[in-house]
Amino acid sequence: DDSIPMPVTKASCPKCSNNDAYYWTVQTRRGDEGATEFYRCTKCKHTWRNYGG
Repeated sequence: DDSIPMPVTKASCPKCSNNDAYYWTVQTRRGDEGATEFYRCTKCKHTWRNYGG
């Protein structure tokens, strides 16, 4: 397995309420807007996002 390990942060999963999630950011919109933060639950693997301001 040559995948790069993702950092873990404290974030509450909306599906199972676990408090640890992997996270990464992606610039999905214009450059003058905040990046989109993606989270993946370490327990149930549910993925969700948070749009930056």
